[in-house]
Amino acid sequence: MMAANKFRIALIQLAVSANKQHNLQRAACLISEASKEGAKIICLPEGFNSPYGVEYFEKYQESIPGETSKMLEKAAKENYVYLIGGSFPELDSGKLYNTSLSFGPDGRLLGKHRKVHLFDIDIPGRITIRESEAMNPGNSLTIIQTDLCKIGVGICYDIRFAAMAMVYAKKGKKLLSTQ
Repeated sequence: MMAANKFRIALIQLAVSANKQHNLQRAACLISEASKEGAKIICLPEGFNSPYGVEYFEKYQESIPGETSKMLEKAAKENYVYLIGGSFPELDSGKLYNTSLSFGPDGRLLGKHRKVHLFDIDIPGRITIRESEAMNPGNSLTIIQTDLCKIGVGICYDIRFAAMAMVYAKKGKKLLSTQ
């Protein structure tokens, strides 16, 4: 039997503000720090470039390529890491998606995942979130091939659906990334 690949993964959490440029600069700085600590795969969280909430999606949306995708590409290449770029509101053909981009150490785009399972909840008098009122769901699973392992990508609520993880496992994925 082959020995399992050993590598360091960094899972970055960061407080975000209403200032997209500040959020992107902070994420780039944390990616650099994680790389210097030996991380080979770095994952950012859902909504890392803007406040999270249905009311923010339209304001912070961007197309690809755009400010966020260019920062992710540059950070992956400068730090020579695999970067699973959290997620951000993507505008494509007039529709909004919650999208995660993954890049290789050479800055090449390895995959684009759109959140498949949108989060809707209504607890009367407490909280209401309806992503489906502002976003469109993705319609495919995303597999990232690296020289370290195969990675299945999901965004937040996607992890609640075991069938998704089982499909990834059957396809030989060794790591499931959910921001």
